[in-house]
Amino acid sequence: MVSVLEGGEVVFHRQSDLGALTSIVYNNRYYLLIDSPSLRVLLENQGGKRANDFLWIGFALALILLVSMYISVIKSLYPLRTLSQTIRRFASGDMEISYKSDQKDEIAEVANEFDRAVKKIRDLIRSRQLFLRTIMHELKTPIGKGRIVAEMVENPTQKSRLVSVFERLDLLINEFSKIEQLVSKSYTLKKKEYPLSLILEHAVDLLMLESEQLKERIKIEVYEDPLVFADFDLLALALKNLLDNGLKYSSDKKVVVQIFKDYLCVINQGPPLEKPFEHYLNAFVTTSSNKSKGMGLGLYIIRNILELHRYTFEYVYKDNSHRIYLFLTDRCNINMDLKKENG
Repeated sequence: MVSVLEGGEVVFHRQSDLGALTSIVYNNRYYLLIDSPSLRVLLENQGGKRANDFLWIGFALALILLVSMYISVIKSLYPLRTLSQTIRRFASGDMEISYKSDQKDEIAEVANEFDRAVKKIRDLIRSRQLFLRTIMHELKTPIGKGRIVAEMVENPTQKSRLVSVFERLDLLINEFSKIEQLVSKSYTLKKKEYPLSLILEHAVDLLMLESEQLKERIKIEVYEDPLVFADFDLLALALKNLLDNGLKYSSDKKVVVQIFKDYLCVINQGPPLEKPFEHYLNAFVTTSSNKSKGMGLGLYIIRNILELHRYTFEYVYKDNSHRIYLFLTDRCNINMDLKKENG
C-alpha cells in the first residue's frame, strides 16, 4: 500500500463528510483508496487499464457503421443531383439532353421517365417546327409566282394593288417565321444601337398602310429620340403589333405614339376592357361581346419580345383612352412617376 500511495498518480480525489475517495494509477493498474475516520482501505482493480477497451471498441464500430451509412446515403443521392442539373439544362432550353440510368432504385425510375418525357417533347417540338416551316416554304412559291404575274398587269392601279397584296403576304410569312423562332426559344438576338424613331418608322412600314391612311390614322410625337440597344427587326415587330392593336381596337381607328427619353407610349380611344389587362397577354384570347374586343395574339408576341430584350411595359386606362407604356430603361422611378400621374 505504501508504494502505491507514494509512487502512484492520483486521477481524482473527492472529499466528503464521511471520508475521502481517491483514484490512483500505479504500474498501469487502477486503485481506489477509501479513507474514513473508522476505515482505510485500498482496493485494486483486477481487470487493469484494459477494462474500458471494450467500450472503445464498441464506440469505434458504431462510428464506422455511421460513416459507412452516411457514405452510402450520399452515394445513392448523387444521381439525384445529376438529375437536378439535367432538369435545369432542359428548363433553360437545351433539348439535346439525355439521362438514362441502369439502376433499379426509385431515383433511376424517375430519371428514366424524365428521359422519355424529354424525348417526346423534343419530337413534338421538331414535328411542329417542321410542319410550320414546310407550310411557310410552300407558301413562298405561289406568292413569288403571283408577284411575277402581278408585274405583268397593264393597269397601274390594279398592278399596284396586286403587288401590295403579295408583298403583304410575303411580309406575313417572314413575320410568322420570326414568331415561330421566338416561341420555340430558338431566336438569337442581333442587338445594336438604333434611334427609336428609326425602329418605329420601320414598324409603321410593316403595317403597309396607304400614305393617306397613314397621315390620318397614326400621329407620332417625338419629344426626345433615344438610342436603344435592341434587335432592329424583332423590336420593330413588337411595335408593329402594338400599333396594329391600337388601330384595330380604337373607337376612332386612330393612334397617337409619343416618344420620350426613357419610354414610348401608344394611346388609342376606346371603352374600358371587360377583363384585366393581364388576361389579354395570353395567346389566342377571344371575347364573347362586341363591346370590348380581345387583343388576340398581338400582346402575347409583344410581351415575349420585350422579355427577350429585358424591357417592360404597363397598361393604363385614363380619359377614355388606352395607354401602353413601353419602358426602355431599368430605372423604376419612371414607373412610379407614371403611376402617380395616372392616379
